[in-house]
Amino acid sequence: MILKYPEKMYYWYMEENLEKRHCSMLIPYYFKDGELYVFLQRRSADAPRNPNSLGGFGGGLEGEENNEEALLREMQEELEYTPLNYSLLGTFETYHSVSNYYIEEVDKNFEKIITINEGKGGEWNKAKEAIERNDISPNTKKVVQNMLKTLEARPKEF
Repeated sequence: MILKYPEKMYYWYMEENLEKRHCSMLIPYYFKDGELYVFLQRRSADAPRNPNSLGGFGGGLEGEENNEEALLREMQEELEYTPLNYSLLGTFETYHSVSNYYIEEVDKNFEKIITINEGKGGEWNKAKEAIERNDISPNTKKVVQNMLKTLEARPKEF
C-alpha cells in the first residue's frame, strides 16, 4: 500500500509516541519609524529541524531548569548575552516541541554587542516582510505574526 500523504502519518506517529521537547526562545526586536524589526537566527544546514531557515534563538530545557533559567543559559551559550528586560510573548506548540517565546526590545545595534555561537548568524528583518519569506520556520512565522499583533496594539509612547 502506498500512502498518499506519508508525512501526515509520520507527524501522527511523532505526536502519539514521543514526548515533546520543552524549549525557551528569544526574539530581540526594535521599532524604527513605526516598523517592527526582529532579529532572527539563520539555522545551520545540519540543524535537526528547519535547516537553513530563520528562527528564534534558544533551545531545550536541561535537567530541572525552569523556562527562564533555560532562556538565560541558552542566551549565554548562543549569543554571549544576558537578557534583562525580556517578557513572555506566549507558548507555541508544534508536533515536536512546546516553546516559550520571550521577546526583548533592544537597540538597533544589538548585533554589535553579541557573539553568535550557533547557526550561520543572525539578521534583522522587518517583521511584516519576515512572515512572507519562504525560508522562515513555520513556528517562527506564527510567533512573529503574534508579535505584530501584540506589539503594534500597545499604546504609543509620546
